Amino acid sequence: MQSWAIVMTVREPPQLVLANVAWHRGTGAAEVHVYLDDPDDPVASLLKDMPDVHVSCCNDRHWRNVAPRRKRPDSINRRQALNANHALSQAGADWLFHIDADEFLLQARPLGEELTVVSELNVELHLPVAERLYCADTPRETIFDGLFRTSTKGLNRRADGTSHDPKIFGDHDAVLLHGVLGHSAGKCGVQRGAGHRLGIHWAFKGDTRHRAERYRSTSTRLLHFDGLTPLHWMSKLIRYRDTDPHVMSIADHRKEQIALMQAMAADPGGLAQLHDELRVMSGPSLQRLRAFGLLFERPFDPRPILAGQLPAVPDLSPQAFDAALLRGNPDLASLAETFDA
Repeated sequence: MQSWAIVMTVREPPQLVLANVAWHRGTGAAEVHVYLDDPDDPVASLLKDMPDVHVSCCNDRHWRNVAPRRKRPDSINRRQALNANHALSQAGADWLFHIDADEFLLQARPLGEELTVVSELNVELHLPVAERLYCADTPRETIFDGLFRTSTKGLNRRADGTSHDPKIFGDHDAVLLHGVLGHSAGKCGVQRGAGHRLGIHWAFKGDTRHRAERYRSTSTRLLHFDGLTPLHWMSKLIRYRDTDPHVMSIADHRKEQIALMQAMAADPGGLAQLHDELRVMSGPSLQRLRAFGLLFERPFDPRPILAGQLPAVPDLSPQAFDAALLRGNPDLASLAETFDA
């Protein structure tokens, strides 16, 4: 059976990074490659003794060795891609999957079995995405609570070539891409030594811009927690808003979310209201997704797996996560107050 590993470039609260690493080690990853975008990230000390976890601190020395211009790229996407392919050159596993810290591979059957046969095709293995949503009137005990909505990508072909369908999503259509608030592209993995190069969502043939051929996984899907708490989600929108468009382009549906955020920011409780409007689903909304086949109704609780991998399971409560987020990003304090009001 073919082995697999994951690679990610992270700058997140430590409990999320630990949960991600431990989940994947506990569910079959032969290796985990973690690149710390902040070279002084204290999570390094928590990861260093975990078996088959390779930690790289992205300091000036790292970028001199990895980046073509020998310095840290401004674009996070560029940094992620460079790190992913550096890991691909270093990995010992048969396959490497490039993900983010807020993405978790969930297997319906062993991924390694699928990789063994897919390796005959010389393709990337594509992991379709399912994005977390919250259920109204359900308490949030951990940062992983909720269910998942799946993407309409490939299901509903529009004659005009657009990705939107107001007949399905109504007033939310403009802020969604193929039915999700984040990315609908999913992620992928490639076989080591097969001549592929990893990108953010897909792979390329060698050093070209030609996309690799793709096989869609039937064993594994990508669970995307696009914002682990309301504060975390809103902070992502602010980061996108403040990103230089010359460094990274922002998708149209994200721009619509940002516009709503800015319109609601002046109202007391406006940002919390916007979060709940877009990310919290009531019974009728859930039933509509279910009827379209766009609801993945499998709760995700990684704690049993984490307990077998870590000396102690970290505090995964939303309150502890936000506290860690604020310690690392004190500039978010005023934003946090809008949710506490």
